[in-house]
Amino acid sequence: MGEDDTTHRTSAVHDESVTTMGRRRFVDTLAGLGFGALSASLLTAEDVRAASRDEVPVVYGLTRGDDGAFRPRRKTVPADWYDDFRSALAAHRNLDVIHHDAVANSAVSPGEYGGPNAEIRVEVTAEEARGEVPERVEETPVEVRRVEPRTERDTDLDAGPSGSASPSAQEGVPGSVPVASDDLYGTLAPAMTDPTDGSLYFATANHVFGGTDNRGKPLYLLDGGRTRIGEVRSGYPKSDVVCARPAADYRPLHRIHEGSPGRVVGQFTKVGLADLKAAGEPLEKRGVKTGHTKGKIQAVDGLTCAYGAICKRGQLKWGRESGFADGDSGSVNYHPDPDDPDAGVLVGGFNNARTWWPGENYIWGTAAHHITEQHGLTF
Repeated sequence: MGEDDTTHRTSAVHDESVTTMGRRRFVDTLAGLGFGALSASLLTAEDVRAASRDEVPVVYGLTRGDDGAFRPRRKTVPADWYDDFRSALAAHRNLDVIHHDAVANSAVSPGEYGGPNAEIRVEVTAEEARGEVPERVEETPVEVRRVEPRTERDTDLDAGPSGSASPSAQEGVPGSVPVASDDLYGTLAPAMTDPTDGSLYFATANHVFGGTDNRGKPLYLLDGGRTRIGEVRSGYPKSDVVCARPAADYRPLHRIHEGSPGRVVGQFTKVGLADLKAAGEPLEKRGVKTGHTKGKIQAVDGLTCAYGAICKRGQLKWGRESGFADGDSGSVNYHPDPDDPDAGVLVGGFNNARTWWPGENYIWGTAAHHITEQHGLTF
């Protein structure tokens, strides 16, 4: 089955002799039936056997062990729901409308358990653009929403947040505290890791620095002053993420400042986010401007070319615009690990922007799984 095939029949895995297959054949069988690449590569025959015939196993998250290695978090989901979601993702890849000037963005809204099926949502800025968008792609319906054309929004030009209350950096620096470039400020994400060598990095939104050539620029912690805690190693404008190498004596922490629980143990996969949406489970965030807010997932796998200088893929839409303001950029959204909610949280993605135009109401940013796929960094 190719990446653009929209026929999925994952429940047929129960008709396969998975317990006698070699590993390569097992992975190829799952991929051929429509399982996502990550789930196919990390699931086992035991996972398949543990699922009832109308369910299939999936990998909903990746968690970090004490040895630094990542381990899959697995669960079972209804097979028809998973097939519907996977078909919608494939249909979204085949939907070729984003190049039209009046098409602002598109994304997949996962279906609900026992409720409506998945659909593709497309936002257009002109009524005539509706004719460019099909009503369905294969079996997936397409909902078109009219929004007002992009207008300039007010930008927070303060040198830093008011009432900053950063913790002492002596014990390490957690996420959700105020940081700044030479010109703008934002919110620090929890530590990001390069799994190839175990290196830890500070991270925030790339637009806090702006542009594409920021290597070596300082990252400051706003702790009542401006403490230099690192310098930019890499910036990824298409994902709106920048990572900074820690300065001596400053250590990024896998933790959300004032979070409960505050420990970050890993991240959600794409299907993990869809599962949260289907179950009606909220995401939450802590930003330095608007503080702690919660909201429901609206769509995943987003693509937008309208609101910024470049197209951005892998966008996650959630919450309401009132839960985000300038200065919150670089914060992350998260949810307690469904397997062990008291142990810590899994990150959904970055919070980089909000709607400011009539017709829609959400926060958006690049999903963690997309950053891992494109840049190799993990939470």
